Formats: sequence, structure tokens, C-alpha cells
Amino acid sequence: MQSRLRVLKLVTLTLLCSFNSGPFIVVENYGNWKTLSIGTKSAYMTGLWDGYLVFNSDDAVKKKFKTICDADSIIMVSDLLEVIEHFYEQETYRSFSPADLLKNEGLERLCSN
Repeated sequence: MQSRLRVLKLVTLTLLCSFNSGPFIVVENYGNWKTLSIGTKSAYMTGLWDGYLVFNSDDAVKKKFKTICDADSIIMVSDLLEVIEHFYEQETYRSFSPADLLKNEGLERLCSN
């Protein structure tokens, strides 16, 4: 009985510590974006891209990408960062998150070149 209680305490402690172990980044607008390092921006955009094209259950973005971009398109992280930076240079886009910019307008810009 005592060993079960110890195991339960250990598992509970491990779970509580693991919830706070990783960095959670939410970028809501340009103000959040400009404070990030280039490495963090790259990781964030990679996660967005993977989420949209690989792990997203909604196929709307995948279909949009396939109709706008060529099948042979190679998209690099630097391309993603360049698109977001381009939008944030304009005052009208600074209230949008990078996720919204990439999904709604970034694909057209990314694949038009």
C-alpha cells in the first residue's frame, strides 16, 4: 500500500513538473513578434507550417496550397519569415498574428514568386 502511494506521489509530481517544462509561445500580433529571436521565429513558423500542411485535420489550407503553389514548390523557413516580415512592415497588418497572416494571405505571396 505504501509503495502505491509513493508511486502515485511520484507520478503526480512528474506530471506537474512536465506541464511547465516546455516554452509555450503565443504570438498574437507584431508586438509579440518583434520581441522574439530569429531562432524562436524560425521554430514558431516551422510549427505553424507543419500544423497547416501536415497535422491539420481541416483540408482547406492544404487545398489552398495545392491550388496556389506548384507541386514542385520548395518552401524554406527563411521564405516563411520573409513573408511575415513583409506583412509586418505595413502598419495595417500589425494587429494580426503570424498564423492568420500565413494562412489567409501568406500563401499567395509565398507562391507567387
